[in-house]
Amino acid sequence: MNKRISGLSRMGFVGMAATIMALAGQAQGQGKGDDLPAFDKVSEGYEQVVSTTDGTSFYNVWKREKDGQLLAELPRGFERQKHFFAMTMGSGDIFAGLQSGDRYVYWKKFDDRLALIEPQTQVRAGGDKDLERGIERIFTDRVLLEVPIVAKGPSGQPVIDLDQLLVNNAGTFFGGRAARLNSRLTSIKTAKAFPENIEIAIEAPNQSGQLAIYHYSISLIKGTPGYKPRKADERVGYFTTSYRDFSEMDGSQMWTRYINRWNLERPTQS
Repeated sequence: MNKRISGLSRMGFVGMAATIMALAGQAQGQGKGDDLPAFDKVSEGYEQVVSTTDGTSFYNVWKREKDGQLLAELPRGFERQKHFFAMTMGSGDIFAGLQSGDRYVYWKKFDDRLALIEPQTQVRAGGDKDLERGIERIFTDRVLLEVPIVAKGPSGQPVIDLDQLLVNNAGTFFGGRAARLNSRLTSIKTAKAFPENIEIAIEAPNQSGQLAIYHYSISLIKGTPGYKPRKADERVGYFTTSYRDFSEMDGSQMWTRYINRWNLERPTQS
């Protein structure tokens, strides 16, 4: 009899342990990607931004004018894409109207969060395989910021709080002049969505209280067949994109610089 009770007790203990583990697993899973709120609930009160006749856009964007809120659904295939953020001060700055900076980035999903990552482009190995392996270990990509996924969008892609990305992290994009924006006093000045880019401009008081417009152009980076980069010449004033080639032992030859320019070509006539 005692042996029977002992066996039943062991069975009960195992069953209780399994139940506890299952409940712990459920608790740990709460808030993960599979338990995100419904998009209809998250986007209540928002209006989709439509800027083309067929409604196609790079990021799907929704806005809520009354409080300057924005939502954005990442494009299909974002995991394999490179995106280009170009920033311009629209007003409230001595350099208003001039591009204030740019970021070449990609998104990477970590469960229920997304990291915006800047690829390492400043060091190369000139085709030397041994050097390339060493460089890949030492010079790695850099995480700029991370944001939560708030829902799964109509196209099945992650949805982010776009104004949180652009206002709360304005210092990452614009530098010190936008380090501490008042996110409670923002308004949407421009919100346009096109097949390969979106244009967002937000007005907010800067750290000194002056109203300023922060304009973001976010576009898809694609290869351009036939494009040939042009090396920079120190005698001519160009902005440059540069990298170090560690396969060059001569210090004077280690740096390679290319000018930043538009690929302007005469369209072919049909």
